[in-house]
Amino acid sequence: LDFKRILLLMTAVAAASAALFIFVSGGLPERAQFSGQILPNGVIAAPELNAVAPNFTLTTLNGTQVTLQSLRGTPVIINFWATWCEPCRVEMPILQRFYEATQSRGVHILAVNLGETPDVVRQWADDLNLTFDILLDPQQSLAALYQIRGQPSTYAISPSGTITSIFYGPVSAEQLQSVLP
Repeated sequence: LDFKRILLLMTAVAAASAALFIFVSGGLPERAQFSGQILPNGVIAAPELNAVAPNFTLTTLNGTQVTLQSLRGTPVIINFWATWCEPCRVEMPILQRFYEATQSRGVHILAVNLGETPDVVRQWADDLNLTFDILLDPQQSLAALYQIRGQPSTYAISPSGTITSIFYGPVSAEQLQSVLP
């Protein structure tokens, strides 16, 4: 009986050692491989740090279509928000001041509203004197693609299209400044 237990223990240790060896030598896959999609050129687009930002096309409050990929070559800030979100209301003036200070350098802010009617969004944006692009995500499909955890959520995208920072909760002026190239 003791011999069987020792043999069983030795087998378990050998199996665990082999599994550890395979794990260490192979490494963990990048999270983006599971949360994103592989583009035709083999690049992974995912809502993750250091991954290419997933492309999208949405309509602005003014009826113009905006495609993320068309903004390549410039820094982009994508902010997900809702009118009922009090932290969103607090951060909007910060985003507006940042936009005013950086638009001459080509910075784009895409403020994506999550599922509200254009009339509600327009009134809210007018009340706050927002001049950057307000995009509508009526079905919250972009929010699902970017795996939004709550509002506000902000993604900083480099001119090359890579996500360089993700902020959950209200973003500060200092955080916004820190993401510029």
